[in-house]
Amino acid sequence: MNIKQRHFIQKSQIKELQDDILNHYDEKFVAQIFPKKARIEVIQTDAGDTLYAVNNVLKLWKSKEGYIPVLTLLLNKQVDLKKIVVDKGAIRFVTNAADVMRPGITYIEPSIKKGDIVVIVDENHDRALAIGKAMLNADQMQQTKTGKVVKNLHTIKDNVWDFQKGFK
Repeated sequence: MNIKQRHFIQKSQIKELQDDILNHYDEKFVAQIFPKKARIEVIQTDAGDTLYAVNNVLKLWKSKEGYIPVLTLLLNKQVDLKKIVVDKGAIRFVTNAADVMRPGITYIEPSIKKGDIVVIVDENHDRALAIGKAMLNADQMQQTKTGKVVKNLHTIKDNVWDFQKGFK
């Protein structure tokens, strides 16, 4: 993934971006992403992705699924998302971008709604493995015994992760 275009956005555009993100997340999330004085850079990649850097730190990725925080923010505990915990047998599959299957889940945060962006963590270390999109509400996930329940969107082995490591 290479940079095709990058530019800073104006203060008036920052408010529009924050309002758009508020359609998907709460105000606490927006406050964690955007400090009071923020210089926000929009990065277009040759793969057609749009990334947002705040004060020279890559923070958001806009995909067809919506705005997704970059995984390093979750690894560094800088952003809070609703949580799905998986057992150690699921770790290998989740980090290789497989969707999360119900049998591999050991904990489902009760406030999860269908369509929410969630963090997928391992049960031993509570460490972020991936970011996904809930395919069911939490109570529906609890009741089902088989099948996919979370669509995997971003892992430590995908293009955005690789791009973020080399971003300056």
